Amino acid sequence: MTNSQTEAHHFPTHAAYLVPVEIKDVPEYGEGHRGVFAMEHIKKGTKLWVWTHRVESIHHNNLKDYTEKNFGDDRQKIQVFLRQGFVLPEASTSETMKPISGADSHRTDDFFHSNPTDSGRLTNHSSNPNTGPDGALRDILPGEELTMDYSFHGNPEWYQKICAEYNVLTEAQVAAGVTASQLANIQVEAGEKVSQLSETRAGAGVEAAAQ
Repeated sequence: MTNSQTEAHHFPTHAAYLVPVEIKDVPEYGEGHRGVFAMEHIKKGTKLWVWTHRVESIHHNNLKDYTEKNFGDDRQKIQVFLRQGFVLPEASTSETMKPISGADSHRTDDFFHSNPTDSGRLTNHSSNPNTGPDGALRDILPGEELTMDYSFHGNPEWYQKICAEYNVLTEAQVAAGVTASQLANIQVEAGEKVSQLSETRAGAGVEAAAQ
């Protein structure tokens, strides 16, 4: 457990941001989307967010049971849950991202991290972000949205599969600029390929039986 998880912190407006921020609607990202905005000047290098007990880490083997227990069959709530959570990168040197070191420095993260009471979940992606895992990447002006590069996070196969099951873009897909409509097309094409493969195998079985 890191110091950030045990120390008491002061959050001037919204946990777990260490600087004053406000949460505002950002309809340009889609219906119901919100973002985090600076309320005062933030200097480059300022630590912005801290990992606390608000972040719940769920092993991917338990994700199905977790969603069923907490959301039942409410697909929309599960989609929000997946969209607002994250997976850690293979290794991180930042305390804010729960560092991995030594022999485990190249292992993948087996956990999905959910922070439903932490405003960090509302930080949106940008290919030109002003924040990173260690803090502000440049001076940030009052009123600017705080953004990060989602490609920093992990993208293991189990995460890709559960996101695809619920038609949710992975953070890697968001970072790559994939849209919801493109995701739907990808899934349709994948389904058609599976269907064609099944038909091919079935046909081969019929021919073998005939011989």
